Amino acid sequence: MSDLDFIDRSEVEWARVAAGINVADTADLSRVMRLAAHLLLDLGEICAGHDLTVSQFQVLTALRRRHPRAMTASDLAEAALLTSGAMTPVLDKLSARGLIKRQADEADRRALRITITPKGTTVINGALDRQVARHREINSILPLDERQQLSASLRKLLLAMEAKAG
Repeated sequence: MSDLDFIDRSEVEWARVAAGINVADTADLSRVMRLAAHLLLDLGEICAGHDLTVSQFQVLTALRRRHPRAMTASDLAEAALLTSGAMTPVLDKLSARGLIKRQADEADRRALRITITPKGTTVINGALDRQVARHREINSILPLDERQQLSASLRKLLLAMEAKAG
């Protein structure tokens, strides 16, 4: 088995066809992007097994984490990295399935407070169990000290991106 991953092979190809394009100094982030794409594919399979989309999974996960406190659609859009326009159909489908409950905010009747229902909790708990098991399986490749070091490094990068995003 080769120790060259997709990014290593890509660097070789870039050097061969476009010597002026040096991508070696971005290999770390290229690997993060490639790993994220694989994780997203895994999550899509997990979601499909629970009759959810990835966006619905993200919304239910945010609501489950905050339960019993309600969230606004804006809070959920931020948590799921969705636009407000993309959030509305996600909420509509989750509500139609009885997985969330929307209520008018008592302080601001124009705003909606969104909570997860018991049915929604059951659905997301099953999907989360599968996702956590998959992440543990993937993480088992690295010893604990390497996972902690990787997590610390990724935290720095994520904090920088989140600060830039505003």
